[in-house]
Amino acid sequence: MLIAHDWGAVAAWGAAGHAPERWRRLAVLNIPPFQIFGANLFSYAQIKRSFYFWFFQMREVIEDIVSADNFAFIDEIWADWSPGYDATEDLPLVKECLSNPGHFQTALGYYWAQFDPTRMGSPAWTEEQESAWGLPVSHPVLYLHGTQDGCHGLNEEQVKEVPTHLGEGSESELIEGVGHFMLVERPEEINGRILEFLGKA
Repeated sequence: MLIAHDWGAVAAWGAAGHAPERWRRLAVLNIPPFQIFGANLFSYAQIKRSFYFWFFQMREVIEDIVSADNFAFIDEIWADWSPGYDATEDLPLVKECLSNPGHFQTALGYYWAQFDPTRMGSPAWTEEQESAWGLPVSHPVLYLHGTQDGCHGLNEEQVKEVPTHLGEGSESELIEGVGHFMLVERPEEINGRILEFLGKA
């Protein structure tokens, strides 16, 4: 079984599409299949959530801005993405990782490569993204999304649509009261849901 979240979700959709024989089931959290992601990406509500895609393109100054005041930007964006969650134990680990210049530039490099503003949204960009992680997925997939996700927002109808793009036996659930980092917000509940799905194999 392949279990993935956020950046890992994009990789998992691609892995399932390109090498379906390597997996039996998937559990994917917070980033829907490309068909739904792409349709949602340029809605006004999602543009506001995804401001950092474009903000991070300010390459001359972005490292100084994000790292200022002990990475205060990370405190704020984490709070936006998982509102109400106490990340006191998590945030020092994130900041320690980003304090390494190589790690920091690699994290920003993901956005520089994926969301180049001179190409993002163009037919060529869309084709590249679709070929990377938008191929058909024939596996049973469990998709979970939080109602308080401030990073990528989906409504109830969009979450219900997810299984229509996936293999037979797929399920989706909008989980009340959790944000983007549901794995650390409610680990027992989320792990239990995944194990329940795995038990249906």
